[in-house]
Amino acid sequence: MQKRPNTELALALPAGQLAPLLRRVAVSAVLAGLFVWLLMSRLGDINLAAVGSALSDVQAVQWGLALAATAVSFWAVGHYDAVVHRHFGTGVAGATARRAGVSAIAVSQTLGLGVITGAILRWRMLPGVSLALASKLTVAVAVSFLCGWAVVTAAVILVLPDAPLKPVAAGVAVAAAGMVVLVLAAPPRSRRHLPNLFTLTRLVVLAAVDTLAAALALYLLLPGDLALPLTVLVPAFLLALGAGLVSGTPGGVGAFEVTLLALLPPLPEEPLLAAILAWRLIYFAIPAVIGGMVAAFGPREVTSAAQDCPCHPARAETLIRHQGEHQIGAGGAWLIGQTPHLTVGLFDPLTAPGPALRALTTAAHEQSRLPAIYKCSARMAVIARANGWQTLQIAREAWLDPRAFQPSIKLRRGLRRAAAAGVTVTCTTTLPLEEMTRIAADWARTHGGERGFSMGRFAPDYVAGQRVYLALRGGRLIGFVTFQPGENDWSLDLMRHAARLPEGTMLALIAAAIAEAAAEGVPRLSLGAVPEAAFGGRRLIDRALRRFGCDGAGLLHFKSGFAPQWRPLYLAAPSRLALPVAAAGISRAIARPAPLQGESAQYEFASARRSWHRRGSPD
Repeated sequence: MQKRPNTELALALPAGQLAPLLRRVAVSAVLAGLFVWLLMSRLGDINLAAVGSALSDVQAVQWGLALAATAVSFWAVGHYDAVVHRHFGTGVAGATARRAGVSAIAVSQTLGLGVITGAILRWRMLPGVSLALASKLTVAVAVSFLCGWAVVTAAVILVLPDAPLKPVAAGVAVAAAGMVVLVLAAPPRSRRHLPNLFTLTRLVVLAAVDTLAAALALYLLLPGDLALPLTVLVPAFLLALGAGLVSGTPGGVGAFEVTLLALLPPLPEEPLLAAILAWRLIYFAIPAVIGGMVAAFGPREVTSAAQDCPCHPARAETLIRHQGEHQIGAGGAWLIGQTPHLTVGLFDPLTAPGPALRALTTAAHEQSRLPAIYKCSARMAVIARANGWQTLQIAREAWLDPRAFQPSIKLRRGLRRAAAAGVTVTCTTTLPLEEMTRIAADWARTHGGERGFSMGRFAPDYVAGQRVYLALRGGRLIGFVTFQPGENDWSLDLMRHAARLPEGTMLALIAAAIAEAAAEGVPRLSLGAVPEAAFGGRRLIDRALRRFGCDGAGLLHFKSGFAPQWRPLYLAAPSRLALPVAAAGISRAIARPAPLQGESAQYEFASARRSWHRRGSPD
């Protein structure tokens, strides 16, 4: 077992926070005393002997079924932690997170002060996790459970015709719908911190399993002659459970009983109290003892989720990862891009396609996201379809062999016009970054902003690692293009130019790059993709893109001047329903990319103040 340094605990609880902590303990003790007094007042004439007799009458089968329901509840409890660990990307394996979560919640719900005791126990059970992170996880689990409890309770109250507080439940339902809208419509910067819909759904489902199983455990312990329908008990139980949670008392003692008795119809109090005592033994005492023993023995050897392969393939298209938005993931099998709801394998996999597809699915599951593949080849699309995935041809990539390239008549005409206008092209490692910045900013404003995700965005540190070709006129920069240089291929990335550009300038820039690639013996040069709609497709989506002028017809006209070969590219997702979800998520990530991180502070390309760096436009 890893020994914790005492200094970390001291730093996590500065002297200035000791007084608020003690005040909270005092408030919890006062509340506990108050609710116990209220309970005793409510049960002033209770016959303790009758309570004991009713408790002894609980049958063995009732104890066994209640224990089974409690086990189901704590199964859900453990999965809260696994889901929250995934959301925060801690890298802690699911089994380890679940074990720590069950132990922490079993003990802390009985001791009270759940955030404090839960954080300490999680810190104890997760040696690789700091106390600060354990506290963050504990707060997240507590808040997510309260939100899930509120949604489940509201749903139960709205569904059951005789349940109380329906206006309040309707308000909670509206708030929950607002949260869903917020998750879907939040700006890119905020989406990084919000849980996605898959995470929210899992938390609500787990809250339902947890709370309804706990209610069932109590119901199973009631004597048969009490004649209390489950439909009456469940809403009262859920509201009482919430009162106990909000009170902060150990096990919600007092607050739970007072609220439950107030909401239930008049019943014999001795057998009801006996059932509650039996439930507290089953649901609180026994789990607390087991959880405490697990914590006393300490953590098992901590295992982390599978780590990504450190390899960095030099395929040109994967070098977009130097933008800082994507990384090699899924065990080194893919260049991974993420949206709030998707884990996307970009382009073709970096390893064998079959295992890579399984690795992508596993990685998406571990991140509570939906897997998808974007801009893969026909070969990968066939393999995906063979594994039950759905595919859609979305674009065609223009590529050529620079060594065999012969300029067309159209291209020669454009090059002559650029030369006649005094345009010269140069490739240099000493980049005029200030002029390039000005041109990139002007271009982005004119075109409505830069696109992202699978497309590069201008940043000094990024273009410094590329092949950059500059177009000059009269010694002044008027445009530039950049290429990602791989080991065996080049890929066109950025094309930026000034507003009034001599005809043929961009053709001249790319022609210069093709000539240099040919001189270096590069066998493949990609000019990037053109949307499938530009080729006259009859699909509904193609017709819609053409109607709104987003079909890439201009790109097709420009790139056709180099007489390239065309390779189909596909979008792939695990099901028919997932395919449009993936298309919508990726389209939004392209059109409204999150601000880049880590660019040079001198030029502030990732600054949130740069509106031209956040909005989408054709590349």
